[in-house]
Amino acid sequence: MSPFMDKTLLFLGLLCCIQVSTALMCYDCNSEFDPRCGDPFEPYSIGEVNCSKQEPLEHLKDKFKPMLCRKTVQKIYGKTRIVRGCGYIPDERTDRECVRRSGTHDVSATYCSCTKDLCNAATAVGNSQMLMLLGLASICTLFVTRHSIRDMSS
Repeated sequence: MSPFMDKTLLFLGLLCCIQVSTALMCYDCNSEFDPRCGDPFEPYSIGEVNCSKQEPLEHLKDKFKPMLCRKTVQKIYGKTRIVRGCGYIPDERTDRECVRRSGTHDVSATYCSCTKDLCNAATAVGNSQMLMLLGLASICTLFVTRHSIRDMSS
């Protein structure tokens, strides 16, 4: 393979790894009103929302901008409700683990937050992650092939 072809393939692989995003997209639904929002989640016909275009809640105006997607599982007196939408306040657990809160009697909630587009499905690898894996696989294939050709020609 020519050096020009090597550099071109490397450049294309790196382009696949770059995630350009100007807006955060999240799933927006409530299983109380739409059973498809529950688990197992069926995202194929659920609404997606551009969080940066949503009007923030009154108490968050001018303080926080939407910066994450959130999935909340509420259990109240034996009934489970799942709410997916935009979030505004990150913490040290964002993108790592969920937080479980319990109240009195039979009330609990689990909050999960993440910062990638459509990550509040919380069950599948997102498109941006898949694109990055594809780019890394392309780069690895390029280098393995290149070294194999050199070894065979020696």
